[in-house]
Amino acid sequence: MNNQTNIEKLISSGKKVFTTDDLAIIWGVSDRKKLIGRIKYYLRQRRLVHIYKGLYAYGEYTPLDIAQKLVPMSYLSLYTTSQMYGLTFQYYSTIFCISLKSKKYNIDGQKYEYRKVKDAIFYNDLGLMKEGGHTIANKERTICDLLYVFPGFAFDNLKSVDIEMLHKIATIYDNKRLQKDVSKIIKIIKSNEE
Repeated sequence: MNNQTNIEKLISSGKKVFTTDDLAIIWGVSDRKKLIGRIKYYLRQRRLVHIYKGLYAYGEYTPLDIAQKLVPMSYLSLYTTSQMYGLTFQYYSTIFCISLKSKKYNIDGQKYEYRKVKDAIFYNDLGLMKEGGHTIANKERTICDLLYVFPGFAFDNLKSVDIEMLHKIATIYDNKRLQKDVSKIIKIIKSNEE
């Protein structure tokens, strides 16, 4: 018999932010009234924090933890990952993600923006990686996402971009303009290597 408390179950899950459905599964509670009662109890005890409608946290969490729970079918990309990889030097405090729907949220002063791409692009996992519980676009997928969502986007730093991977990822977008932009970037990268 498993004698773990509900909080111990949250800790052992390795997650920090939970949807109501996550809590139902982790705690093994199928009765909605019991589940809501349990959530309210832990909120009163200050063991859980209410973040947004149907979204709760335990312990220390970051905006990146929240980003993929607001829209579970999403991955971190665009300006957020371009900053992480040093592709752009401009600071953006908004967390940007790619998803199947365009949406914007503002939670406690932190902005989250989701940009829509076609299903075929979104469901192709080429250039996506799991890191720290998040799905994140790699450097080359970030470049392609930015060029797809923001045509003509200018990059500050293209060092250590894998040209072969960039070209390969660009093909999943099935977009001639993007292919042209990627070809220009590849020329820039090659000329900087000389």
